[in-house]
Amino acid sequence: MENEQIPQKESISDVLKKYKEATQGQSTSNAPSSVDNIPKAVTASIPKPQQFNPMDFERTMSKETDPDLMTSYEIIKLPSKGMFYQHGISEVSVEYMTSKDEDLLTTPSLIENGTVLDILLKRKVKTPGITAEELLSGDRNAILLFLRISSYGPEYSVMVTDPRTGVQFKSSVNLQKLRYKEVKDLPDQYGYFTVELPMRKKTATIRLLTSGEENHIFRKAQALQEATGEEFSQYSTMKLQAYVVAINEKTDRGYINKFVDVMPALDALTIRRKIIEVSPDVDMSYEFITKDGYSFTAELTVGVDFFFPGT
Repeated sequence: MENEQIPQKESISDVLKKYKEATQGQSTSNAPSSVDNIPKAVTASIPKPQQFNPMDFERTMSKETDPDLMTSYEIIKLPSKGMFYQHGISEVSVEYMTSKDEDLLTTPSLIENGTVLDILLKRKVKTPGITAEELLSGDRNAILLFLRISSYGPEYSVMVTDPRTGVQFKSSVNLQKLRYKEVKDLPDQYGYFTVELPMRKKTATIRLLTSGEENHIFRKAQALQEATGEEFSQYSTMKLQAYVVAINEKTDRGYINKFVDVMPALDALTIRRKIIEVSPDVDMSYEFITKDGYSFTAELTVGVDFFFPGT
């Protein structure tokens, strides 16, 4: 027993030294050592997060929560059928209006500066990657029509003028009877149309504007009027310049703007009529009936009370 060697305890520093040498590959011995029993670290690739889809998230959450506490939405088909957009989207998801949206609609400052409907659409269009400003005015009108009907019902009171007497009378309109315009003249692969100018005998290549572009031009025209002190706004001419992308295939922007500035009124009218003709939109023509049974068709004019029906 006296000749037996009692194993010596290793200090913590010695164990750490051996571990360090083993993990750094500094040990030259092929014989197994005590550190060989230390499990090696496992390396694994970090999974890449999937792209967040708010629509999928909302559908998943709606199954796990009280549906009465969730805001639902509807799929709205667009009058343009996606033909004027690079993304080709022909329908969008639109969230129903809530009581909080009514707070927005009654904010005086937003009503005064004319941005209230723009902000409402920004809140309600829920298709990922799509904003209301990217849409054509006709598509925007279709969404507003849905929001009005789904929030306050289809009945809308308007004042109409009897074409026989010129006397106005009150009538009730069923907004659900409105349909999309039937557009027969389709754009080319770039979303462009051509129109022959009767006075100048030239061909104008034109395009439609998004609601965001129209708003930008309107603000720019207002700022220019204030800066110059002019009595009138140049909004109509500036929008006409934006419609035109080429004159006889000449695309120089400076030339186009000057051409439009001095364009004969008949040529300008021809372009505007063409824009109305090819623009996808809600058909606002409606059949009215007078008290004595006379029926006639007139354009429905939407007033400021469209989103503020009497309560």
